[in-house]
Amino acid sequence: MSSSVGQSRVADLSFQVFNRSPHPDWFAVRAYRRVAVDGWLADLRIIEGGHAILWRSGNVRLAEVLTGPATLLPEPGLLFHSPIRHERSATLRPGVGIEYQTCFEVERVDPEVFDHLCDEMTLDTHRDRLFHKFSDPNRLAPSAISHLTFESRAKGLLVHAFHSFPAERAIVRTQSLFEAPLALPSPRT
Repeated sequence: MSSSVGQSRVADLSFQVFNRSPHPDWFAVRAYRRVAVDGWLADLRIIEGGHAILWRSGNVRLAEVLTGPATLLPEPGLLFHSPIRHERSATLRPGVGIEYQTCFEVERVDPEVFDHLCDEMTLDTHRDRLFHKFSDPNRLAPSAISHLTFESRAKGLLVHAFHSFPAERAIVRTQSLFEAPLALPSPRT
């Protein structure tokens, strides 16, 4: 079983991208949303230890997974793997006209700034978002939160993720863009 974001250490996290969709049973899902537009479909999940975004367009599949060491994923189809220690970005082109871009970073902040950022995310009422507050065994300790906002576009999906790690006063942020060629309108007869 996976450990929660609140009990994971940032240094133990890994960011992975696959050219296939791992089965949802690999994850302990805490929040879920499906987004579909002509030409592409995405399943967004807040999971124990981070998030998973499963995106497809035609026969191209991409899965972005941010998770801790307790969630072991099979390696077939792994396109990109990185620990979350520094700011990093990547661009992949896994199919004709398909482009995936991501950047991620970890930031350690003062306690007051940390509390303010977490309060902002908790109070956000954006319609296109997923949010989960993880329970902590110490009821007096701040809870870890995960917050995903997304913007669907004709060509693809933009996702911003925010994960807090109270024990380290750390914030992990990711931004990912999944794009496909525009779907052509059906000819009318």
